[in-house]
Amino acid sequence: MSELFRLIGVELQDISVLLFLATALGFLLIILACRMIGRIAPFKQHRKILWLLDIILLPTLILSVGLLLNKVIGFEAQDFSKDLRVLSATLLWLVGAWLLTRGLELFLWSTGFKKATGSEPPRLLRGLVTITIYVLAFYGILTFVFERPVTGLLVSTGIVAGVIGLAMQNVLSDLFAGLAITIENPYSLGDWIELKDGTIGRVLDISWRSTRLLSWNNSIYVVPNNVAASSIIHNYALPDKRYAYWLYMSVASEIPPNTVRHLLLEAALSCKSVLKNPLPIVRIADATSQPFKYMVYVYFMDFPSHWAAKSDLFSCIQSSLARSGITPSAIKYEIATRKSPILEVKEPTIEEYLHRVPIFQTLSENEIEELAHSCEIRSFETGETLIQEGDSDSSLFVITSGVVSIIKKDSKGQNIEVTRLGNSECFGEMSLLTGEPRSATAQAITYVEAITVPKEALAALFEIKPDLSNEFAEIMAMRRAQTEGLIDSRTIKSASKSIRVYAKEVVKKIRSFFSLD
Repeated sequence: MSELFRLIGVELQDISVLLFLATALGFLLIILACRMIGRIAPFKQHRKILWLLDIILLPTLILSVGLLLNKVIGFEAQDFSKDLRVLSATLLWLVGAWLLTRGLELFLWSTGFKKATGSEPPRLLRGLVTITIYVLAFYGILTFVFERPVTGLLVSTGIVAGVIGLAMQNVLSDLFAGLAITIENPYSLGDWIELKDGTIGRVLDISWRSTRLLSWNNSIYVVPNNVAASSIIHNYALPDKRYAYWLYMSVASEIPPNTVRHLLLEAALSCKSVLKNPLPIVRIADATSQPFKYMVYVYFMDFPSHWAAKSDLFSCIQSSLARSGITPSAIKYEIATRKSPILEVKEPTIEEYLHRVPIFQTLSENEIEELAHSCEIRSFETGETLIQEGDSDSSLFVITSGVVSIIKKDSKGQNIEVTRLGNSECFGEMSLLTGEPRSATAQAITYVEAITVPKEALAALFEIKPDLSNEFAEIMAMRRAQTEGLIDSRTIKSASKSIRVYAKEVVKKIRSFFSLD
């Protein structure tokens, strides 16, 4: 082979140089191509594969370039050849440190750390690990590449380090306190915390020097790490983000406590901002003074949302008590007398509850009384099912006390809660009027009492007044359009046609179900 190269006028050394040059250029082009591909959005999720390619390509490129330069220059320059080996080894150490930090970023900080702890890794911890890796790399370069022991250097700089340590003791205190906070993890990025002095804020950043908190005023608290580490910290996000809250309500002692507790529990469960797991708790906090004091203990989704959630809960409590004619009381200071007014609270009658049902609001007093004669009040224990999705029962339910959860199956067959119904609300109108199977399941969240309106009760009314089917159908069509968002103040005219069409369909079903034709 060598004779062949001589015949064509090419030296073997030139061929070797060309091969090394081609190899180096090839690896360089591959690395550049990987860098360009990694910036394209669809390939960003494949950064780990590009990192694995870098582990192979970068060291190979350094070695190839080193051998190439050695071939070109190193034959006649022994000193250059030695310097070239030192340079190549130094680059390999630095590239190794860089690849290691990138690997930690890809496999630990961006994924593994968050899965293990549930929070983003603190910048302080990431920075200290990166600094440690590069310090070890420089230690390896000095020790194994330049063959310079660093023991003497460390000893000689010990006194200087001591002087610097005394001068920077506060800074070092913050640094080690920040490291302790990072390891112990008493709070993480995004947590709401309160310090001993009453400072409250959301953790934005944990640096080597301080912890930054975002206050309710949209301003920043900068807390030195040594202050945070030595302070009592109230973390509102641990052990989980659910935030427990309790409030006290004062109600006149003349009202039976069981009635008040029942109404307060119903209000808490009907509030959308209150978590249903764990269930709310209502207790008598003080029955030795006037009025009685009741405690309502609930859970909200998290600490930041509890301000709005409190407002919702207060509104639900006020509405629940007002429906029964009860108002929260102020503290009374009484002078003992022989006569005092007795507060009487009356429960609404069946007729009053039926008047609140939308489809019955057009009925007269006599018709409501006639309807009430065929109704009955039923009770259901917590967790009991009132109706089951798909059942053929045709009764209407009007809730007089308690909270009912309406549940439907989604496309995957999983049960999801659609809404919650409370005092004076009803469900089952379509089944009562048309006999259609139940479209959802109703389950008692608390002890529930409900008025049931059977088919026979309406059948008696239809015999006297057959035109009621048209009134009921129009009301049902209008309610359906409102529920599905088909109408508002601007679209009521355009939706009237679809409402009339649906009303005609409902009328046909009603007349068929009650055999009115």
